[in-house]
Amino acid sequence: MFPYLNGICNVDITVIIGKWTVNNESNENLKHVDFFPSKLPKRFMGCVLNVGALGPEPYVIKQSYTTEDGKNKFVLQGIGLVSINLFAEVMNMTPRYHEPVVKVEPDTVSNVLVSLMSGENDITGGCFPVMYPINMFADVSFPMLFDTLKYIVPCPKAMAKTEKIIYLFSLSTWTSFGLVFIFVSVLFWMLSNYPAQMHGFSGFNLLAQCFSAAWAMLLGISVPQMPLSLGTRILFIIYVWYCFAISTVFQAYFTTYLVEPGYESRLETLGDVRQARLKFSTYDLMEGLEAAVDISDLKDFDKTFWTDFAECVSSVMFDRSSFSAVITYFPSYVASLSGVKDQSKVVCFLDESISTVPMGAGLPMGSPLLDILNTHIKRCLEAGILEGYWSRIMHQVNLKANETDEDGEYVVFSLTHLAPVFMLLFLGYFLCVILFICELILFKSRKSPICYSNVLTIEQRDIIFVDIH
Repeated sequence: MFPYLNGICNVDITVIIGKWTVNNESNENLKHVDFFPSKLPKRFMGCVLNVGALGPEPYVIKQSYTTEDGKNKFVLQGIGLVSINLFAEVMNMTPRYHEPVVKVEPDTVSNVLVSLMSGENDITGGCFPVMYPINMFADVSFPMLFDTLKYIVPCPKAMAKTEKIIYLFSLSTWTSFGLVFIFVSVLFWMLSNYPAQMHGFSGFNLLAQCFSAAWAMLLGISVPQMPLSLGTRILFIIYVWYCFAISTVFQAYFTTYLVEPGYESRLETLGDVRQARLKFSTYDLMEGLEAAVDISDLKDFDKTFWTDFAECVSSVMFDRSSFSAVITYFPSYVASLSGVKDQSKVVCFLDESISTVPMGAGLPMGSPLLDILNTHIKRCLEAGILEGYWSRIMHQVNLKANETDEDGEYVVFSLTHLAPVFMLLFLGYFLCVILFICELILFKSRKSPICYSNVLTIEQRDIIFVDIH
């Protein structure tokens, strides 16, 4: 039985391979007869190949067009059909595309298998996994592409500029800065009030003055009065060098983080997702995946059900309030459709993969096309046909995208980056005004004014004493 003989497509024709009769000299010719000839020709002379498809874009891409006589037709492309279309072209077959099934659900998968078993479709591509129990109802070719089922999670978002400045140094570093500041201030006060030191130096006599002078040096502001004794001068110059080094490092990091504050830490494990208290976004096919792969760790998470797979993935990438389990090609394609240039900012996965999902083509049980299709798929994989096609598809999608992200590699330093600094400056002015008003109120509320004359007299007396000496 030859189903593709003499241009008669998919019709079984009985052919006599050889003939044997008793006592006939022509029987010697049977020695050179091939009793197991190939039933498939090298070229199918335009025979129709009924092609079905299962899955969303980019696995199945429907491209509509209008013929010269005004009829609307379509062709099917996509990473799940590129090898099938090339196979039909090489074997000189005419593909007849049937309406694709976009939603991958248990019911739609069953309908696709029924169309194969009934002979309605000669081949089905797209999201056709090479796995049990699909191979019980159809012949499945070698995998045309190897996808991975992984958990997609929200990507780290950019940190607020003020928050990054607060965490510029670790807590221990900030604590050491504070301890050094307190220690130097107290040491200034002790050296200035030591009995053996020279009297009459009022710049560091009071503890509050020492704190003020130490803070002024840390900010790079001149002190009210230079120290006179040797001990205070040595401490002064050491602390000035320390403040210069710290200020230089701080200003360098400060300016850098104002322009590009960086990102939060990424989610790497399900434990990190659990700490972030994210919900799990599920969909119809997830019930079948739970039976096929081990994702029992999701029982502790609150779940959100989605009827549309694309909306489910978009909510994870852009709403940032949930996570889901997806095959890796799909979110990259959705990000490109949304106009995202740097996909690493919206497409993030956990480190651990759930399962590898090989995808092939489905054929009716016993199809004679299986062997030559497998040979063709091997050659396509060796030639890198899929990688080249995927690169072209992503480039075309990026060109057609309506929205684009700003290029984050170069950021102009502008006044908006200095907004936190001016906010701190105005806050300081506001606190100064409040303290000044409080001092006025406190001064007015006292019955007798603060005796500044005594202090002035002491200072004058000290000055006179120095002049006389």
